[in-house]
Amino acid sequence: MKITKPVKIIGIIALSVLLLAVIVNVAINLIIKNQLPKIIEDKNDTAYNLVYDDMNFSIFSNSLSIENVELTPKKNADIKKDIDFFGKVERISVTGVNFYELIKNKNLKAYTISVIGPDITVLKPAVRDTLKSESKLSSIIDIDKISIQKAHLRMMTSGNDTLLHEVFNFNSEIDGIHMGEYTAKKDIPFTYTDYSFKIDSIYSVVNDLQIVKSAKIEIDKDNISVNNFRMLPYKTSKEFKQNTIETNTRILVDVPKLTLKNTDWGYNNDDLYVKIGTISIDSINVRILDQKNQTVAQQAKKDIEKVAQPLIPFQLDVDEIDIKKSWFNSLGILDISNVNIKIKKISNKVKQHLLIDEFQLNNPQFVHIPKKTPKKTSEPSKLNDLILINKVSVNNANYVLKDKNAKYKKLTVNNFNLTLSDIRVDDKTVLENVPFVYKNPLLTTGKIHFDTGKDYNIHAAGIVVKQANASVKDFKMIPKITRKQHASKLKYGQDYYNLSTASIQFNNFNWGFNAQDEFFIKFKEVVLNSMDAHIYRDASIPNNPKENHLYSYRLRNVDFPFEVQSLKIKNSKLIYEEDSATSTNPGKLTFANFNLTASNIYSGYKRSSGPKTQIVVNTKFMQQGDLVASWQFDIMDRSDKFNINGDLKNFPAPAMNPFLKPYMKVQANGKIDHMAFNFNGNNDQANGNYAMDFKNLKMTLFNKENKERKVLTAAANLVVRSDTDGFKKTEIKPVDRKKEKSFFNFLWLCIMQGLKQTVI
Repeated sequence: MKITKPVKIIGIIALSVLLLAVIVNVAINLIIKNQLPKIIEDKNDTAYNLVYDDMNFSIFSNSLSIENVELTPKKNADIKKDIDFFGKVERISVTGVNFYELIKNKNLKAYTISVIGPDITVLKPAVRDTLKSESKLSSIIDIDKISIQKAHLRMMTSGNDTLLHEVFNFNSEIDGIHMGEYTAKKDIPFTYTDYSFKIDSIYSVVNDLQIVKSAKIEIDKDNISVNNFRMLPYKTSKEFKQNTIETNTRILVDVPKLTLKNTDWGYNNDDLYVKIGTISIDSINVRILDQKNQTVAQQAKKDIEKVAQPLIPFQLDVDEIDIKKSWFNSLGILDISNVNIKIKKISNKVKQHLLIDEFQLNNPQFVHIPKKTPKKTSEPSKLNDLILINKVSVNNANYVLKDKNAKYKKLTVNNFNLTLSDIRVDDKTVLENVPFVYKNPLLTTGKIHFDTGKDYNIHAAGIVVKQANASVKDFKMIPKITRKQHASKLKYGQDYYNLSTASIQFNNFNWGFNAQDEFFIKFKEVVLNSMDAHIYRDASIPNNPKENHLYSYRLRNVDFPFEVQSLKIKNSKLIYEEDSATSTNPGKLTFANFNLTASNIYSGYKRSSGPKTQIVVNTKFMQQGDLVASWQFDIMDRSDKFNINGDLKNFPAPAMNPFLKPYMKVQANGKIDHMAFNFNGNNDQANGNYAMDFKNLKMTLFNKENKERKVLTAAANLVVRSDTDGFKKTEIKPVDRKKEKSFFNFLWLCIMQGLKQTVI
């Protein structure tokens, strides 16, 4: 077939163009290889040396590749002033470059840019540049894909002598990059369509005490995962305590696996927003290793830094945070283990509020070992934010308080549950002792055990606190030792208790801290139901010679604001037993069906006056007689004046024998139809009226062997009246108080004085 002339011409032109392209391509590569290094060497007036092994350019594929590029400081360069970074790259490859567009319009358009094996060191500037730079970019950059493979990146101090941060085997791909004049003004000066990052491990210095390490990290447009994240100290406890540093706490944090799913972020009208579906942490281990009291070494703050910043300076929305099987330990003082944390619906709006729908602590195990720690001296807390939490709950918790040596459990609380709603934290609440306000508190517990020390165990079946009301169920105070064991270790006399009550109710109470930062607690009503109290005392043991103050004095000297408007003891039983050196068995006083109502019980802290305290008792004395007593005193009266009066009716005298016979070797017979008393007194002395109406009163006296002393019995009955012939009244002689003994001993002495004047 014959080739036509036009075809020949076209073929010749095509071959010529192809040959020209080959010649140009070869010429460019010859220039690049032979002349470019000389040009760089002659014209390079920077502080860097730039060398490479090979550079290839292809005019056919619009590609450029550079092999083994190395950028190093010149020998005479001042590394602190002139050098920002240095390093080397195994290969840089650019494909699909539109050189015409690049040369004519200064717009870079390419298919791919690949950077393989970069090993880059960045030097942190000694002085931070606070001036915001303006981009001079007037051209457009459009790149389909930028990839970085096997990168090793590090940041050093300005003198290149201390490692600050290091990233190992960093790999990334960013697709659809566009940069122009508009995007250059943004915090992120380009847009993209997709991205992914993979890192083998990182190392980062947080401050002069702590470092962060992490294993594999993977990031894409929707998800982030971090493996084996650790924050740990790189200074020993000894170095920490001996040197002044930027922080006063050594801490260790260990997170094996952290995952963020369904992530999205970007800018809305120049404001950063972050959205996260779920944050999952398989476990977290936080330990505060050391703390010390010091003024931390800090650089002087700029004016803008002195203003409290928002907690989160960008818009954040998180659907849920789920942290499982975590552990927190603070200096070996507080240990929280096996806790599962769930936080729902976090929404942060800058300069408005941080809103959390629900914060849960599930199944935490609290162990508290109190130790002395130095008090921190710090500036008052500042908060330029508003935190709102709709609901906080602690579910199925167990709490253990141990002694300071961690040898035994002082307090155990099982199945502890707490719910608070409408929690608010703001710039005012953070200055308070309780740095937040809340509504609708609900606290419930299972069994409670408190070890008071050597003598008693306290038990309760549970506590319920709902808003301003609380109740304790099945309260018991049980001695750990016998009466004899208790008495054997006493230098001075002391009561021995065995108490129980079906329930204790605290109705309409209020507590907190007043304007002077002083703790206060107030109760409108406290009710003890079905109390069973056994009190024993060995009177053969001498009393403490120190004054046993009256109740008005004790309340007056309580050193914090305290108030109970009404105290009630209902349907209870009180038994008092007392031994003497000569008694065969303790004498016993029984108050059955015991009911008490007291009003206006309060502390005298910072008071000059107050209402009188009124106490009324109704009981079956010795389970037989009807006893009503009324007791009044003024807490703020420093002379401790009081009045106590009472009536006992329908009381058979033999009912007193459980006390009289073993304790006083006396047995009574007859009937007391009515006994009444009305005593006024103070801390020194009492007097008043006493009256009785009794019939057929006789006494029988016994010896140590419990045999009747007939002669003494006959003599006693000659002296003692058998009948009063009506209601006999007398004004008792003044009775001096034995100040080492209790108020009830004082009352007993007054009654005995009245009995003596009436019976004899």
